[in-house]
Amino acid sequence: MNAVSAVLSPVNVRRDGFGVRIAVVDSGIDRTHPWLARATLEHVRIDRVGESYRVTPNEVGGDASGHGTACAGILHRMVPAATIVDVRALGEDGRCSRNALLVALRYCVSERFDVVNMSLGIDVPRRAALKASDTMPVLSLYELADAAVTAGVILVAAGPNIPEVRTYPGKFKSLVGVGRGNFTEMERLETARCEDHEFLAPGTDVLAPALGGGERRWTGTSFATPFVAAQIARILAASPRLPIESVKAALHAIAAAGALR
Repeated sequence: MNAVSAVLSPVNVRRDGFGVRIAVVDSGIDRTHPWLARATLEHVRIDRVGESYRVTPNEVGGDASGHGTACAGILHRMVPAATIVDVRALGEDGRCSRNALLVALRYCVSERFDVVNMSLGIDVPRRAALKASDTMPVLSLYELADAAVTAGVILVAAGPNIPEVRTYPGKFKSLVGVGRGNFTEMERLETARCEDHEFLAPGTDVLAPALGGGERRWTGTSFATPFVAAQIARILAASPRLPIESVKAALHAIAAAGALR
């Protein structure tokens, strides 16, 4: 088999994502939204208790900002048979404390979800050294990303939206970092290895759910990330528990095959 035919060889996928559990660490998910009427959803939330945080069951779901619901809607459209687990880490103000993010990610690794969609992260000015307040959270995220590899959990994280910052954990090479492409084809995936991410997916004017039962166009790496998480779910539905190196190779093959069609 020559190099071109090897690239064009089809990757083994199951397009509906059946049997795969995808955690969405975000602002929550509105389970009543029409886009998610047929989705299999589970919900937990990260609650602050004194100076610490804990994971609490959350049967009703809910989303204060619509960000998590939009990401879940993209996932469900791409892999309608996958189970989506809502890990609500953002507060009512749409912000996430670093400790809450760490607790959420630690929970996802301990539960061994197949895929974890992280359309969020810690933005740090690119030209500045890490501040003391950033160092420990970033190191903890790094350790959790390594723990995810050991546990067979594939983390998918958004890269920066502006060139002046670097985003953690999206820039870690032990996970799948995602940048935003200006694509009209929702299935399109491109290899784009750089300091900040490894793949580009649709992230400009993406149609997805909005609060109140409607829909709108969203732009940002946040909305590119679930497209890659869904592609990974399709791969794992066909070949469960593939290591991340094999998953990345499959994603690069999908990107190359699309480019050469």
